[in-house]
Amino acid sequence: MFFWRRVAPLIPEEGLKPTATPGYMRNFRDLNDQVSRGKSFSGYERNALFLNRAGNGFSDVGAILGVDFDDDARAVATIDWDRDGDLDMWVANRTAPQVRLLRNNQTSTNAFVAFRLIGNGRTTNRDAIGARLTLSRKSEPSSKQIRTIHAGDGFLAQSSRWVHFGLGEAEDLELSIRWPGGGTETLSDLQAGKRYTISQDQGVVSEPASASNSNSIGATELASSAGAKAPKPERSGFWVANQVPFPKLECTDPEGVVRSTSDFLGKPVLVNLWATWCAPCLGELRELGEHADELRSMGATVLALNVDGLNVDGVASTRSDPKRVLARAGYDLPWGIARQNNLAKLEILIEYLTSRRSSLSIPTSILVDAKGNTAAVYLEPVSWEQLKTDLATLKESPAVTLKRASARAGRWFADPRQIDLASYLGDYATLYGMNGFPEESQRLYGLIRPEEGLLTAREFYNQAKSAAQQGQLEQAIELYQNAIRIDPEYGRALTGLGAIFLNQKRIDEAQALFEKAISIDPNHATALINLATIEQMRGEVESAVARLKRVITINPEYHEAYLSLGFVLAAIRQYDEAIQYMEKGIELNPKSLIGQLNLAKAYGAKGRLKESEAGYRRVMALDPKMPYPHYGLGNLQAIQKDHAAAVASYRKAISLGAENAATLTKLGLSLVALGDKESGIASLKNALEIDPEYPSAKRALQDLGALGE
Repeated sequence: MFFWRRVAPLIPEEGLKPTATPGYMRNFRDLNDQVSRGKSFSGYERNALFLNRAGNGFSDVGAILGVDFDDDARAVATIDWDRDGDLDMWVANRTAPQVRLLRNNQTSTNAFVAFRLIGNGRTTNRDAIGARLTLSRKSEPSSKQIRTIHAGDGFLAQSSRWVHFGLGEAEDLELSIRWPGGGTETLSDLQAGKRYTISQDQGVVSEPASASNSNSIGATELASSAGAKAPKPERSGFWVANQVPFPKLECTDPEGVVRSTSDFLGKPVLVNLWATWCAPCLGELRELGEHADELRSMGATVLALNVDGLNVDGVASTRSDPKRVLARAGYDLPWGIARQNNLAKLEILIEYLTSRRSSLSIPTSILVDAKGNTAAVYLEPVSWEQLKTDLATLKESPAVTLKRASARAGRWFADPRQIDLASYLGDYATLYGMNGFPEESQRLYGLIRPEEGLLTAREFYNQAKSAAQQGQLEQAIELYQNAIRIDPEYGRALTGLGAIFLNQKRIDEAQALFEKAISIDPNHATALINLATIEQMRGEVESAVARLKRVITINPEYHEAYLSLGFVLAAIRQYDEAIQYMEKGIELNPKSLIGQLNLAKAYGAKGRLKESEAGYRRVMALDPKMPYPHYGLGNLQAIQKDHAAAVASYRKAISLGAENAATLTKLGLSLVALGDKESGIASLKNALEIDPEYPSAKRALQDLGALGE
C-alpha cells in the first residue's frame, strides 16, 4: 500500500541538541510570527465580568453592564471611587486606551459595608497584610463572605485598602477578624452603608459619616480629559539606529526608461510612495516642491514613486496621469512609476526594522543616506521641517543620531548599536531570500563581506538556506559546500546539504553527511531521522524503527520523529502502532500536510472510513490546491461503491495537477462502474500514454477487451 514518504526537509530543524525541545522552538517561532503581525497575546478578547449567583455558579454579565471592551486589557483595581457604596474599577490596558475608569452607577441603598484595618505594628504589620475578615449574619451564621488583605491584587494591580462587602438585603451583621499575629476579634452591631476603621487591640471602632458622593476627579473633568485632543508629536517617523542597506528598487522614469534606486545614490534621497488619489500624498509633495531649491542646496533629493494601479494595503488603486497631477502640485523633483515588487521589498525592510508585519500604506517615505543605508522611515506624511532636521542629523555624531533614534529623552544603559553587525545584516539578507527575492539576498550578502572579501561559514549557510527555499538547489549545494569547507563541523550545513542529496536520491553522499553530523553530535535529531529514512529505503526496517524511537526518547516533542516512525510502520502494515505515532505527530504539528495524508490513509487501511474521510478533508482545508487528498478521498469513495463521488474527486485531483497513470486508471475504473465504458476506456488509455507499462491500466483494458484497440 502506497504512503507519502516522509522526505528529508530541505531546511531541517536548527540547533537541535540532546536537551532541545523542537515543539517548544516551533511554537516560540509561531508566537514571534503572530506578534510580528501585530496580534495580541490575549487576542483582543472582550472583557468579562462574572456575577456570583449565590451558590449557583457564575454568569458573565460583562455585555449587560457595558464593560466588555475588546481592549488588550491587563490589570484591574477595584475601589469605591465616587464613594456611593458600590465598587468602581480602574482597568489598565497594554495598548490605547491605556487606562479606563469604569464607574458603577447601579442604584444601591446602603447595600454595603467597608472596613479598613490597621495592625498594631508589633505582631501585625500596620497595613494588616494577611488579615482575614469573615462577615456573616447572626441569624444565618452559615452564610458568610470571606476576604483576605493582600499586598498586590491580581495581575500588576493593587486595589484599595478598604475591604468592601456587598450586602444585598442582609442585616444583623457580625465581623470576625483573624489577625496575622494569631489573635481574633469579633465585632457586632454593624450597620449597612457604613465605613469602619478598625485598629488592632484598641477595642475602638471609628465610624465615619455615611457615604458621600464626593470624589477627587469629577465626571465632568473626566469627560473633558477623555475628549481632549492629543498633542501633536514633535517629530514623525523613526530613526534607524542600526542601519541596513536600502533594497534595490526598479522604476520607470517619465521617459519610459527603467531606472534603479542605485542611480540616485551618492547623496541623501527621500524615497516617497504616493498615488494620484491620495490627498495627504499630494499635500506632502506640494510642500516638498515648494522647498526644492533648498533641498538641492543641502545636496539631497527626492524620488517620488507613483503606486497607481498597484495593490497597496489590500486595495488596488485606479490610475490617473501622474505627470499632470505632479505639475498641478508644483513638484519638479525626480519621480517614477513603481513596480509591485518594490512594495514587497519595502514591507520586508520595515518588518525587519520594526518586527511588525503589515501591508504597506501610503504615504510612506524612507530617507536613504549617501552610502545607501536606511536612515529614517516615515509611515505618515513627513513635513519639510522634519525632513530638513533629519537631513542635518545625517551629518551629526553617533551620539546625536542616537538621541534622534530614542523615543524619549534620557540616557541609555547600554548602547543599542553594540551588535554583531555581520550577523545582523546577514539575517537581513536572509529575510529577502526567504520571501522570494534571492537576487536581492545575494546582493546584500555581497555588501556585507568582511574586508578580506570572504564570507563566514554562517553567512554561506544562510545563503544556502535561502537558495534551497527558492528551489535553487545547485546554488544551494555550492554554498553549503563552501560553509563546510570553512567549518567542517558545521552541523546545520552538513544536514542541510545531506537533505538535498537525499531528495535527489544521492543516498551514499547524503548518508556520509548525516553520519558526520552524528559524529559531532550523537543526538542530532534531524540527522538521525534522515538516516532512518535511508535505512527504510534500503529495507532495514528494524534499524530504522529503533533509530526513530531513540529520537523520540531524546526529543519527545519532535513531530517529525513521530510522523516518520508512523510512515515506516505503515509501510510494513503495522497500522495500529503507526496510527498511534502519527496521531501524536499531528497533535504536535496539526499543519503537517503529509502527516495528515498518511494518517488518513492508515485510517482507511484499518477500515476506519469516517476518520479517513475527515482526515482527507482536513488536508483540503489546509491546502485547497493540493491534489493528493482528492485522490485519497476518491479511493475511499470507490471502495464504498460511491463511484459518482469518486469520479468527481479524481477529476478534481487531475485539475490540480495529479494527471498521472494512477489517478487516470482509478478514474477510468469508476467511470466503467457507472456504465460510461467509453469514457472509462479513454481514461485508461490516457494512463498508458503516461506510463505504457502501468499494470493496473493494462489489466483493466485487457478485461474490457480494449487493450489492443
